[in-house]
Amino acid sequence: MIYLSRHGQTDWNLFKRFNGRTDTYLNQTGIAQANLQSQSLKDVSFDVCFCSPQTRARQFCEIIYKGSVVFDDRLAEIDCGEFEGTEETAEAMDLFWKAIQSGDMGTESIEAFIKRNCDLCEIIAEEHKGQNVLIVTHAANTRIINWFFNGRPKGYDFGNPVVEKCAFITFKNS
Repeated sequence: MIYLSRHGQTDWNLFKRFNGRTDTYLNQTGIAQANLQSQSLKDVSFDVCFCSPQTRARQFCEIIYKGSVVFDDRLAEIDCGEFEGTEETAEAMDLFWKAIQSGDMGTESIEAFIKRNCDLCEIIAEEHKGQNVLIVTHAANTRIINWFFNGRPKGYDFGNPVVEKCAFITFKNS
């Protein structure tokens, strides 16, 4: 089984700020969320854990999982470029979605972001088949990973959240 988890709350999440590559920390709510998820996963024996190298994901992972961790840059959040730290207004979100189509305004292109996440998913699917795998990452990454492990459906809406802060979803890994 693959367990896909999103890190807990940061202050930038709370205040609805673009938080791509900026290294922010879990706030007290995020830490409490991690402790809750730790309880939800306490009876699962993981064979391998992959985690974003960014601090908020690392903090979350250290609370929910006590084994060795593979920190993989492919699980880092999308680079929000000039949007980093700015408010996620409807207008800004619209501009951001337009910018990532080609990597404008210093953003990472959606194509490159999808590729790096799918490259890791392919490795997990091939090399860890039949194992319990934990993946700890960010909101945008969870959308790509969900899309990948659900068969890459056409018409998938990458704008819809799939894993809320501190939650997890599972996929068969056989």
